Amino acid sequence: MFHRIGALASAIHRSAPAQPAVVGQGPAVEKLERHLHQAHPHLMPGDERSLRTLARRAHSLPCLERVPTHGDLQLRNLLLDEDGSLAVIDFERSEPGPAIRDIVRLCDAWTGRPDLYDAFFAGYGRKLTPAEEERLAVETALDALSGIQYGAAQGDPEVLERGRRTLARLRAQDRLQ
Repeated sequence: MFHRIGALASAIHRSAPAQPAVVGQGPAVEKLERHLHQAHPHLMPGDERSLRTLARRAHSLPCLERVPTHGDLQLRNLLLDEDGSLAVIDFERSEPGPAIRDIVRLCDAWTGRPDLYDAFFAGYGRKLTPAEEERLAVETALDALSGIQYGAAQGDPEVLERGRRTLARLRAQDRLQ
């Protein structure tokens, strides 16, 4: 299944020609302080400092070319039909962006399952570049913070827990520093 999800993500990303990278922080960095304030009660000691450090690091990372993205690619936005066909739904956040934008929320699905990670990227047709890997760590942390803030504000325990679980995973991998 993850091979098929990777192929679907690749098809979305190749559905129009890539556009040059846009220099700038990105919306997640611009919302950092507001999200930190709202998520504060749900963060572990040291998380705020680490997230600010990651956001500052984002300024020095290479900008990535923009491709068509789904914007909210995660398992709950995939449908498997009785005939075995796979479809993606919920394109309301679709816009040009770096391809990793669609990989951020899928990372949670293959945590502890290198076979699923490998299957996804086999279907995707390539591994991430070192620049994409670096940017992915930053974007994953900022997305987790956004999820914690949103989940707490909207009473969505699934999104809140995914964000907390993601920060815990990044902490354990020494990626949240």
